[in-house]
Amino acid sequence: MAVEVSLGTPLAEALNSVMQPKLEEIGWSTGGLDDSALSEYIVLMLVNGKTQEQIAAELSNDLLNLGPDDSGAIEFAEWLFDQVKVLSKQLNGGGGAGGEQLSVQEGGAVQSISSMEQQQSLQDTLNMAEVGNQTGAQDAEMGEATTGASDGSVPTGPKSMRNGRRNSNKRLIGQLSKAMDRTNDSVLHRVRPQQGTERINTHNRHPPKGPRMDQNRVQRPPIGRPMGGMHNGVVPIGGPTGALMTMTPQQQMQLFAMYEEQARMMSQILSPHQQQQMFMGPPGMGGPAINPAFANGQPPQTQQPGRSLFERVEKIPQRQNGNFPKRTQQNGAKHQDQGQHDHAMDTDAPHAQKDADPSSSMEVESLQTTLNEPSSDTVCKFNLTCAKKDCPFAHQSPAAPPGTNIDVSDQCTFGAACKNRKCVARHPSPAQKITHQAEQDCKFFPNCTNPTCPFRHPTMPVCRFGADCTKPGCKFTHVKTMCKFDPCMNPTCGFKHAEGQRRGAFGDKVWVANGTKEKEHVSERKFVDEDAGEEEELIVPGNGGTPRSEKRNSEATDIAVLGGGITGLTSAFYLTKELPNAKITLYEGSSRLGGWLRSKSIDVGNGSVVFEQGPRTLRPNMPNGYVTLDLIRQLEIEDQVLVTSKDSVAARNRFIYYPDHLVRMPGPGSSFFSNVSTILGEPVFKGFVSSIFSEWGKPARSADLEDESVGSFIARRLDRTLADNIVSAVLHGVYAGDVWQLSIKSIRPLVWYNERRYGSLIDAFWKTYSDVLESRRTMTLKDARLIENITKTPIITEKLKGMSTASVYTFKRGIGELADRLEAILRTNNNVTILTDTKAHKISYLSPFSEGEEQTQAAIRITPQQGSPTTHTHAISTLSSKHLHAATPEHNLSPLNEIHAVTVMVVNLYFSNPTLLSVHGFGYLIPRSIPFDQNPERALGVVFDSDATIGQDSVPGTKLTVMLGGHWWDDWTSYPDEEQGASMAKSVLQRHLGITEEPKMVNVGLQRECIPQYTVGHSKRMKEAHRRLRAEFHGRLRVAGNSYTGVGLNDCVRAARDIVGLLSVDEEVRTGLEGFEQEDVWVRAQVRIRSSEKSSS
Repeated sequence: MAVEVSLGTPLAEALNSVMQPKLEEIGWSTGGLDDSALSEYIVLMLVNGKTQEQIAAELSNDLLNLGPDDSGAIEFAEWLFDQVKVLSKQLNGGGGAGGEQLSVQEGGAVQSISSMEQQQSLQDTLNMAEVGNQTGAQDAEMGEATTGASDGSVPTGPKSMRNGRRNSNKRLIGQLSKAMDRTNDSVLHRVRPQQGTERINTHNRHPPKGPRMDQNRVQRPPIGRPMGGMHNGVVPIGGPTGALMTMTPQQQMQLFAMYEEQARMMSQILSPHQQQQMFMGPPGMGGPAINPAFANGQPPQTQQPGRSLFERVEKIPQRQNGNFPKRTQQNGAKHQDQGQHDHAMDTDAPHAQKDADPSSSMEVESLQTTLNEPSSDTVCKFNLTCAKKDCPFAHQSPAAPPGTNIDVSDQCTFGAACKNRKCVARHPSPAQKITHQAEQDCKFFPNCTNPTCPFRHPTMPVCRFGADCTKPGCKFTHVKTMCKFDPCMNPTCGFKHAEGQRRGAFGDKVWVANGTKEKEHVSERKFVDEDAGEEEELIVPGNGGTPRSEKRNSEATDIAVLGGGITGLTSAFYLTKELPNAKITLYEGSSRLGGWLRSKSIDVGNGSVVFEQGPRTLRPNMPNGYVTLDLIRQLEIEDQVLVTSKDSVAARNRFIYYPDHLVRMPGPGSSFFSNVSTILGEPVFKGFVSSIFSEWGKPARSADLEDESVGSFIARRLDRTLADNIVSAVLHGVYAGDVWQLSIKSIRPLVWYNERRYGSLIDAFWKTYSDVLESRRTMTLKDARLIENITKTPIITEKLKGMSTASVYTFKRGIGELADRLEAILRTNNNVTILTDTKAHKISYLSPFSEGEEQTQAAIRITPQQGSPTTHTHAISTLSSKHLHAATPEHNLSPLNEIHAVTVMVVNLYFSNPTLLSVHGFGYLIPRSIPFDQNPERALGVVFDSDATIGQDSVPGTKLTVMLGGHWWDDWTSYPDEEQGASMAKSVLQRHLGITEEPKMVNVGLQRECIPQYTVGHSKRMKEAHRRLRAEFHGRLRVAGNSYTGVGLNDCVRAARDIVGLLSVDEEVRTGLEGFEQEDVWVRAQVRIRSSEKSSS
């Protein structure tokens, strides 16, 4: 029958002992003490009930990496199970009657031992595994078992509880857990090279030949058993001689080494008197109990014998406490004398004779030198708190967590300045870094706010004349840090300035053109002041047809405009003004022009209403809004403009829905107390007041931060709650995008610049507030020059006089009126060809080549989806970036494919009831933080069209627009149809506004990928796209549109104007993305808007 093996039984220990020689024989073990883990693990597999095949498979695969079906593992498994049967029969008296099954529980006793001879045979087997671990008289605490054993009786108690071995059955599990634990291994953990084919416990080195203990460590005395395996002077049963004869030479050397170490320990523990008694030996003993060579302070007068056998053998590195060679004292300095750090040793420590003959001594001076002299390979006990600059001991990396292991043999090249938190090399004392820092000037002075700053601060106050003080021998402190603002406008700035960097004070050092002061610096100029002197020539188009330069691009004779949206139509219009003789071909893939400008006039029975599926209003802001006003003037449609004034209900009332009701945003339309009550009482403004006060003291962004999301910026400067509650709602209304994805640098460049210049948004507001009162604005130099040029001709004519007080404006027949007027003008021009339903399928560059003696210039080839390809001298692409990338497969324009666009569903609803709304205003937006049960349709906002665009409809009623989707639908693979969209919009109105009335007219439109998302890194991607376009098309293909420089209608009109102006007046290699190649230059310009009334006077 089957034999069951349990831990802590004689059968398990017998198996463990007989396996050791077998493992050495087949080459799976080296014979060292560390090799017991493998045999114990095999016994554990037997205890767990593993079969012969399972043990062979686990040995060959997981443990020893021998390969599947290894014959050695199979043979060993067969031998193992044979030994189990043999040993079981020996322990149970030949198997008893009928070969009964042996079942031994953990810690239990053997059920039957038939004879003294069988017990003695088992005893001899156990002696091979552990010297002195015999039963009988050797048991110090169970002496009565000695007699019982000799009589053949069963032991009176579990063997695992004898001789003080209370936890021997846990040793195997502890060793295995410790050997397999890799949780504390770091990335820089230094290990020996491994090939992946080693067997267990080989480690590419020889087995240890000494005890697992440091020679300098004070060891605990043995418990429950006298040293040397003796008990009251009685030699154990079997005798040490018999045990030595069964040991291998390697095990004998280890036993001798253990005796040597015990002698050293006794010499340190006992007093000289006790040592003398031990030296004479106890009665009945034939010699001293302690080797005289280790007597503390009492060297014998007789000639010393030579070195011990343990010291004469080859010292092979051994592994201690799980660490590798040369690391035995990594964190073990504490077990040495605690006075080592101060280089003082215990005067009672053993020392060698100075006059001893080296040939006749025990050569213990090497050990005593180690005890008396401090070692540089020792970890400083103070470690990171060491205050001694020239401390010779090893220290951990200042950046590493306290208690990190240290490889004292490896010196970190960065020294005390190391910043690698995973570095395990040795480092000098951290006091060196502190001393070095104390000798360096603090770079944040005089604004340093660190009370424990280790750097040096001047003792004298800062000079009131700043770092540029010219007083000889000035005793006050002069800051050496360079000012980060160029030009610096602070007359009392205390930082150091380069030549010409500072303005205001020290006027003699301000650089001016031609060495004179007749012309103000560009940041001080009044761009529309006619008395400013000689006007600069600006290469921007659109000043009423007046030529700004006699130079024209002679090569731009046949130009293709790709895309018939607002950017494409405007580009073609400006080309007819700037290059009137050029041939212009406009390609549009759909059957209509206008792109996202989609205005519908729908009959509702007794009249008509205008529904907008795209943008519905425009802002007359500068500078881009001025370009659109100038275009309206040139198109002569001023009489079609509808203005919503700043004091209208739509301009005063704007709402955010949070968390379950409308919240009116504070503004000029409400009293001061009403605004304060809203800010303090509404949950949507949580954290607003505290963040405003704390923002002033927050540090500016680091210089290496190139870009970040709007949400990250607001959370860093103000509060994360404001980003989720308020800013996200605003971005839903403009970009339909995610506040944590959109780039602050790309969509709000002025805010990004103000933080860098002023260090604080609140500080920037107060310092620029006076500029607003004086009609000055901070803008880029490019915008300032545009305004200077465009305002030479009055843009606010008599028909647009209400624009000076306008909040927004639209047209009587909708925003689509702008596209319709552009199309009508272009179709009357003989040089313009409009091709609808003609998609540019492929766009390629043709290099210049020679035909006989005639040189043919480079060109752009446009291949439509249907029809023959055509060539043009230049092309302006207003397609989306992804469509352009798809149309240029032969060219490397991959950055264009990285611009994502969102899809928005627009639902227009008309109700015949004009008093349907309980509140009036422009509408409300929905933040991303609103609970899901309040917005399961993922709506972005609702526009009250009947309040925002008064004058479009011919019948009274209530007109609303619900916007759904945006970034919420990014992961959607399909979208709602028109019926589903109408139902979702009605649910939003019912939940938020309580509207249950059925609309009289509903218009649903799905705008796929309509709004590009300028996510973090947009400017960097556009810079790379500019380089690719320039390299691939050499200036023949230029781009404009909402994928690049702005998503609004004003932005698109401005982009078309700029790109045509550059194309018409020069022949340089341009792409339309030159603005991303260099950082913007910001200036403070005074803006004066000229109207026709003022010009006539």
